[in-house]
Parts: sequence; C-alpha cells; structure tokens
Amino acid sequence: MQRYFIQFVYNLFFLRGQKNTLNSLSQKTTMKKLSLMLVVMLGVMTVVNAQTSPLNDYLGKYVFAAGSPVAEVTMTVEQDALVINSAMGSVPLEKKGVDTFYLAAYDALVIFKRSPNKEVESVSINVQGNELVGTKESTPSISGYKEEEFHYQIWAAKLEN
Repeated sequence: MQRYFIQFVYNLFFLRGQKNTLNSLSQKTTMKKLSLMLVVMLGVMTVVNAQTSPLNDYLGKYVFAAGSPVAEVTMTVEQDALVINSAMGSVPLEKKGVDTFYLAAYDALVIFKRSPNKEVESVSINVQGNELVGTKESTPSISGYKEEEFHYQIWAAKLEN
C-alpha cells in the first residue's frame, strides 16, 4: 500500500508518494556504498601493484668469472629504477626492452637471461666489445623479504667486506 503526503513549498502544495521518496533515499545510500567500495578497491589494487614490481625479478647478487674486471654486482631498486651496485659505484639502469637495460655511464647494454621457468638466472653486460656474464647467486627467497630489509642486508654485506 502506497502512502501519500502533502508537501508545502513556497505556499504551494504537492501530493507525493512516500514510496518514491524512500526509493530515492535507498538509491543515494546504495550509491554512497558503491562509491566507497570503488575507492577501497582502487587503493588495494595500487598497493598490490606496488608490491609486485616487475623490477623485483632482477634483484640480487650476480657473480662473475674469476679474472673478470668486476667480481660481483648487486641489483637494487631505488625510486622505481633498477640500480647496479659494484666496487666501481652505483648507477641507475635505463629500461630499453624486455629484460634489456642501458648502462649510460659505461655505454653498456645489460641483458638479463631467464631460465625455462621464467626466473632470472644471469646477466650479460656488453661493454666496449666485451661480454661479461654473471650468474645470479641463489639467495634466500628475496620475495619473502621486505624491500628495505633486502637493501639493509646488501649494505651490511658491503660494509663487512
């Protein structure tokens, strides 16, 4: 049963159904709930995307053959850029393609190679006509560490040496 009421606006009266008024109130409440849920979902998606950065695949320590100009390098992420750290210093890499980066400081091409199961297993640095190949040292599950803890471990290892 629909109820009616009289609404007075500026000395005029209108006959309105209560059912319509209640429907508009429930529609407003539903829209508020949907808007809030959308904002929460976007926030969650942003956080998840930040934690699963594609650069995390390259993080770790790479060891080169004996007699190589560089004994080892570590890859870290700083301000959304992959950084190569060695005894010669730390330099950011510029992304050029899939698993391919450019090391501008030494005019070198850095190519990461993956195993059949899609995990990064080595790095190849082509500099001045020479190819330096480093194999990724197996580390305790990097994905299990928070990024800050991983960086702390790398710097602690550097300070010990």
